[in-house]
Amino acid sequence: MFTTEIRETEDDDHRDELEDQSSAIKWILVSCFGYQGFSNAKFGRIECHEAINAFAREILLETKAVLEENGWRIVHGIVGSVWVTPIEGEEQMSLSALASEISDAVEIRLEHEAHYDWISFVPLSDSDAGALTKYFGKVAGEDEYKYRGLECRQRSTPSYIDEAQKALIRAVDAYRDPEAVCEELRSWVDRLERGAVDPSDLVITNRVSKEKEDYTQSTRSVAALERAADLGLARAPGQSVSYVVVDDAKDSRERVLLAGEELDEYDVEFYRELLVRAAASVLSPLGWRESDIEEELRQYTESSLVSFG
Repeated sequence: MFTTEIRETEDDDHRDELEDQSSAIKWILVSCFGYQGFSNAKFGRIECHEAINAFAREILLETKAVLEENGWRIVHGIVGSVWVTPIEGEEQMSLSALASEISDAVEIRLEHEAHYDWISFVPLSDSDAGALTKYFGKVAGEDEYKYRGLECRQRSTPSYIDEAQKALIRAVDAYRDPEAVCEELRSWVDRLERGAVDPSDLVITNRVSKEKEDYTQSTRSVAALERAADLGLARAPGQSVSYVVVDDAKDSRERVLLAGEELDEYDVEFYRELLVRAAASVLSPLGWRESDIEEELRQYTESSLVSFG
């Protein structure tokens, strides 16, 4: 219901309201499902958790069978969604019609959400298997990209890293070549290392989950909370704290500056690591990990030094 209304409404405020309602219902259900399998749950039942998984598997298998019978191969799928591609040499039934057929069969509404020119699933850090909820792709017929699970989708990510990662994805679309994408990355790294980035574009925002005194680790967020308290800007659980990392080697409140303070410096190496990590999310589907990216950047630096000499 929400998906159709969200897609069809032209009222931005109404769309935001529908998306908030949809998100609230989703996370209530996700939390309830997870709690059923929690070992210390007061009213959870592992049998209920297992039964839900069993139904989900049956629904996914039935969906797979119907799609394959009608010319489509599943390339990736979880309970909430599946991605398909045409089976070469077979006739394909329209996905909208198949969505209706599957909805009737499994008694859960399925919708054809979008068509993509291409899509990349980001491998897990310790294997080549694609992560279930981390991917990006180009929406067919539009100058628009889909991002899920990437750094650019995380509210804590600085705007500079956000923009850099999206630029790298556009480079993937244009060149499909890791070396060419690293050429784009170099420009972002160079700006950072030259001190040419506005520190306000490097602000990290994290939500406070507990009282400052209850944290046991000297994290960057804790340093920011301590700094905020010194300035009379204490943050309570549920509120956010925003800061720029200026010296990550320290473990005191001098490690960061708050977003509201005068920002005139940043820790180049710390933000460079964030850049390379964001680049690895984009390039790992092409077989390049952080070590490959660092090697490519190192060759660029070495060749530049030789040219300069």
